[in-house]
Amino acid sequence: MIADTDRQLPPPPGQYPDAPRLLLPPPRQDEGAAHVRPARTRTMVFIVIGIAVVFLGLLAFGVITHVMRNRALAAAAHKEQTTPPQVAVVHASLASEADLSLAATTQAIQDVVIYARTSGFISKRYVDIGDHVKAGQLLAEIASPEIDQQLTQSRADLQTAEKNLQVQKANLTFAEVTVNRYKDADKEGAVAKEDVDQRISAYQTAQAMVAAAEASVNSAQANVGRLEALTSFERVTAPFDGTIVQRSVDLGTLVTAGSPTNNTSVAPSSVSGAANGLFEVAQIDTLRVFVNVPQVYAANITPNVPVDVAVRGQLMHPVAARVTRTAQALDPGTRTLLSEIDIPNESHGLLPGMFVYVGFKIGPSGTRWRVPDTAMIFNERGTQVMIVQQPGNKLHLQKVVVGRDFGNAIDIQAGIDGSVWIVKQPTVAQQEGQVVTPEESKEPPTG
Repeated sequence: MIADTDRQLPPPPGQYPDAPRLLLPPPRQDEGAAHVRPARTRTMVFIVIGIAVVFLGLLAFGVITHVMRNRALAAAAHKEQTTPPQVAVVHASLASEADLSLAATTQAIQDVVIYARTSGFISKRYVDIGDHVKAGQLLAEIASPEIDQQLTQSRADLQTAEKNLQVQKANLTFAEVTVNRYKDADKEGAVAKEDVDQRISAYQTAQAMVAAAEASVNSAQANVGRLEALTSFERVTAPFDGTIVQRSVDLGTLVTAGSPTNNTSVAPSSVSGAANGLFEVAQIDTLRVFVNVPQVYAANITPNVPVDVAVRGQLMHPVAARVTRTAQALDPGTRTLLSEIDIPNESHGLLPGMFVYVGFKIGPSGTRWRVPDTAMIFNERGTQVMIVQQPGNKLHLQKVVVGRDFGNAIDIQAGIDGSVWIVKQPTVAQQEGQVVTPEESKEPPTG
């Protein structure tokens, strides 16, 4: 076998062109395999050792992580057991105002239906619906010839009665002179006693005739006055300043004293809902509405309480008004208080008969505090809230008396005040006497 160091290598080409080339025999295969086998063995050993180190490192990391996690869970559990639980609490807000809105219908401050006071036919009509009239203004004239003839006759009867009274007074004067003459003659014994008595009786009869004639004159005068009043009703006038809101007659319409007209084709119904007369006059410079206020708010409804009147369809533009008067008594059937509100309407922007909403800014009587609806507890023990007692932050179930329910908030009439902490949303896990950590909620109760 020839050693590697004794092997002659051929010179590089071109370096010694004239040198003879030595032909060496090729190396044997078993010599190369013996050289590579130890290198591969060392590599495999290193790989196995590396995998083992990595595995051991991962195993150690997992064990350490698991131990740390268990320690953290144990610490958290201990803290949970020793630390009071947090609960969301709120203060009850003062229920100083409530938005009470009630439906109503506007009415004119004065509204009258004018009826005929005398029978006849409409001879003239001077106004129509929508016309503005003044007090005493002539609206229509009624032709009533029968009443005119009766007035003429009554005046003639009055003249007859006055002439008869004059005759009776003349007879009384003559009878008085005669009886005085007979009395003087009787003193001298010149006439018989019977004649004197007859003259006295005639004098007394004349006095009675004068009294009867005076009564006839008075009766005739009263009849003339009655017929003159009836003829004055032939002129239909406005009772006050206002607007004609209904007209139920035309020229030639037959009207009867004190009865509604039959001319329903002109105005089938009155604005006020009453029977049809000749005209309906309404004063709309000021309107009024009547509302029935529930008993829970009745104690706070007094004259001069401000209200907002909003017309349906124009709710964003309410009109400011005030309570004018109340009935000072509840209706036993509905337990409501009848209240009147006067609405200024100089611009005539509102009309009688409108559907409106009357909004009151008042506090319900007897109600003081407001809490979220989630804070209420309803069970066999009644209505309760869970409060956090101080000092000690211990839970306590407090009985309360509820008032109005707004859906997302409830008014409390008795049982709590604004200084206590109220659990916003109690659960079955929270028990009486449990110590907690209160955490104030930022959302106040609304209603």
